[in-house]
Amino acid sequence: MADYEFFTLDTDSGALTTEPIEVFAYPMGDVTVRRTGDAELTSGLQALWVRTPAPDWSVVFNWASLVASAARRVLVMPYLPSARGDKDLPSPARTNARLAALSGITDIIAVDPHSPVWLDAMTAANPAVGRWELDLAAIVSDAVTGSGPYQGVIGPDAGSRGRASLVADRLGLPVFIASKSRDQATGKLKGYHPPDGVLDGRYLVVDDICDGGGTFALLRAAIPADVSLDLWVTHGGFTGPERSHQALSGYQCVYTTNSLPSARGGPVRATDLAPHVNETLRRIATNLEGAQ
Repeated sequence: MADYEFFTLDTDSGALTTEPIEVFAYPMGDVTVRRTGDAELTSGLQALWVRTPAPDWSVVFNWASLVASAARRVLVMPYLPSARGDKDLPSPARTNARLAALSGITDIIAVDPHSPVWLDAMTAANPAVGRWELDLAAIVSDAVTGSGPYQGVIGPDAGSRGRASLVADRLGLPVFIASKSRDQATGKLKGYHPPDGVLDGRYLVVDDICDGGGTFALLRAAIPADVSLDLWVTHGGFTGPERSHQALSGYQCVYTTNSLPSARGGPVRATDLAPHVNETLRRIATNLEGAQ
């Protein structure tokens, strides 16, 4: 799969069809987009699916300009770039959000944002852009069908409580929240305190992002060995695949989505987001209000 894919929605079949658009680089490396061939572009709904965690925003801006006559110009960006930079100064989350707001899109589709900051910053910069979030609980529930049975859902820290609770409610399970242990002098993560009541059985750990997997290895080490764990991470960065897979070896099954190219291959089970995106695009095409 390419980092940027261009689609239109076939209103009769509800399927995505490829549009004759490509990313083009000039001799000195500056990037734009252009039509390929003489085919006319669809005037209804145009979609740009961004699969890279570090997008070139000039691609998005130029695409929105190229398809400016389309009724809806939808940026499919399941992973919001730099979403975890919501507390940093300067804030890359807010910077990327403002770029999205100014790019010329009419709608954006994401799944499991790290926090509300990114999308809220985009809305503050351009309230007209429609915000659409895929149903995380439904995606996880479908992915783990046939696994378990689980005794509960575990959130690694307080920040994961919201998403862990959504998944737990969908699965009809209790939710347990672990807590982090940090070095008082440096603030660095030392390990985890396991949630009370998790002593044996099988549980599903739910979080939004996995980099190298070290924090999840620490969580696994903190929970009693008699407990069997599966892991769901919506966005599998898996930086350094060999190290990541080794760090996650304490989990029976590791689930993610194909929001990032790093989720391809290896022992991880990746859920294809295309059916969920298609459904949302159909809703956008028939929604005159421009918002979820």
